Amino acid sequence: MRLKSALLIPVAAVLGLVALGAGRHWVDRQVNEKMREADASRRAPVQLAAFGTIVVAAAQLRFGAEINAAALREIPWPQAQMPKGAFATIKELLDGQGKRLVISAMDDNEPVLAVKITGPGQRATLAAVLEEGMKAITVRVDDVVGVAGFVLPGDRVDVLLTRQHDKSEAFADIILQNLKVLAIDQLNDDRAVKATVSRSVTLEVATNQAQRLIVAQNVGALTLVLRPVGQAGKEPARRVTSAELAGDGVQTQARAPSDEDGPVASVSHSSTTVGVIRKMARQEYSVPATRKE
Repeated sequence: MRLKSALLIPVAAVLGLVALGAGRHWVDRQVNEKMREADASRRAPVQLAAFGTIVVAAAQLRFGAEINAAALREIPWPQAQMPKGAFATIKELLDGQGKRLVISAMDDNEPVLAVKITGPGQRATLAAVLEEGMKAITVRVDDVVGVAGFVLPGDRVDVLLTRQHDKSEAFADIILQNLKVLAIDQLNDDRAVKATVSRSVTLEVATNQAQRLIVAQNVGALTLVLRPVGQAGKEPARRVTSAELAGDGVQTQARAPSDEDGPVASVSHSSTTVGVIRKMARQEYSVPATRKE
């Protein structure tokens, strides 16, 4: 037993040394591989974004200004991030086919896009800024109707129609909502910031909206209501009559009308407003008041 024990001790020592050497060799190999990978990554070429040029305004450009080389400059721009309708060079923009004019105001260093200028030889008119399928119509205003001149090109407005039924009753309806203002008098600079009391406002409308405005101008008085910036959605609208002026103007929560309600009447001093439900749509009519027997 003593002889066997004496032989096992050196064998175990040799095996331990072999295992230690193998482990150290494995660790050294892993470290060397990591160092080679790190060195290779440092030597690999860096992929830089490809840059080209883009044409920008060299100074403020307002509606109707002529585009020329002095009003433009080229600056570096990532080719993969070129805006739609941008021009890479001044030569490309000024192609020699005719002069181009500004139809949407631009500030210094703002990219010049095709939608902001006319085509070669075209005039800078309102027709050039109208969206597809839209028309322009002008309505007469005064300092009250025009929101004291604070309605500017590019704003959005609602149009109210006020009519007098008789000497004792008048009512107002919202006939159109979220119309874009194209011009104030002869001013159509959408970057204008100074309030201007005007006599006419040009609005961008669809054909049926233009028809409604023309009829409305002949049957009552129009008023513009300025909408907050970014408020594009339409709001529920109802007629407001002079009979409601005695209240505080705050609407209370009411149950929505249904087909089972039938005609609903609200009596004023001299007339009655009758609401009729047809196909889930409510229409109101003003009729002379009659006394029930």
